[in-house]
Amino acid sequence: MKIVALMCLVGAASAGTVARSRAPTRDEKLFSVFQIVKFNNDVCTASDGNMGTCYTASECTANGGTANGNCASGFGVCCTATVDTCSSTGSTIKMNNTYIANAGYPNTISTGSSSCSTSRQTTTTTTTTYTYTIEKPSTDISQIRLEFLDFEIDSPSSGSCANSTLSITGTDSVTSKVLPSNLCGVLTGQHLYLSVADVTSVTLKITLNSVGTQKWNILVRFFDSTQTDYLAPRGCLQYHRASSGQIQTMNYNSGNGELLTDHMYTACIAQVTGYCDVSLVASSFALGGTSGSCTSTDDKLVLGASTYCGTTFGTSNTLTWSYSGSYMMNIMTGTTNAAMNAGFGLNYLLLPC
Repeated sequence: MKIVALMCLVGAASAGTVARSRAPTRDEKLFSVFQIVKFNNDVCTASDGNMGTCYTASECTANGGTANGNCASGFGVCCTATVDTCSSTGSTIKMNNTYIANAGYPNTISTGSSSCSTSRQTTTTTTTTYTYTIEKPSTDISQIRLEFLDFEIDSPSSGSCANSTLSITGTDSVTSKVLPSNLCGVLTGQHLYLSVADVTSVTLKITLNSVGTQKWNILVRFFDSTQTDYLAPRGCLQYHRASSGQIQTMNYNSGNGELLTDHMYTACIAQVTGYCDVSLVASSFALGGTSGSCTSTDDKLVLGASTYCGTTFGTSNTLTWSYSGSYMMNIMTGTTNAAMNAGFGLNYLLLPC
């Protein structure tokens, strides 16, 4: 909660008050001149449409942000921040709703501003690595959400991110067990929840083997332990809070991508009062293995007691996932994707009980 002291003119405005039989004292006059206004550092929509945080103007500047419109009935500013390779604010992200973008975004690396160089960018003879440190702004932050608004780097090779890769390190043990180390290609529309209750910061690295059409814009959001409506259940790498939406494998790219190897994580859907079963419709479904006889080394989608692999999903790519408790969808991929299977895109809809 932030407090702002504002001076308010008295005089003609006081004419509507009940008249006193005596003149006010000097102290009473001084007290009436000031009004204390309080407002929270809530999420706000900036004048350019981006997401920001409501701060006082001085706090926004101190945090390395930019005032981009007003909030809190005009008593605060909608403070936005973008960290790119041209930014002078340093390599640390610690303000809520900060955007991590490539230099010159929305242009690509090859067409954007490539002359910028800071401590976040290191270059060898064959690769360029961009490093960002995401630091918790307070000790009670328990989760970080990374939202890939736009992300495209080099495509994988037989499912392996040998060309370019995104890596995230420093999360606590809950996320470390399920966080893929093999991330590349097109991740636009995906998101990740990072558990950070026992750590102070995480490191995000984007390593490129070429400077071409790659680009990225990632929104970083912090959630503290009291924001129970937003926190993902323990072990959920992805958490879909709407009653309908889409769940895709990484680098699905509307069916034009290639399934990434060595993934084992859980995508979860929030419970909604009055809803039970889930309707699932696959826009396409292509995993390794043979439907009906999935082995331990095959790609797999596990829904409760049912396991799916191969190219068959339900009846004509539609099925109803019967309610059996929490909506936890286990996604596992094998060590190779020589067949270059695309993975799956599932549209889900919660059904009334």
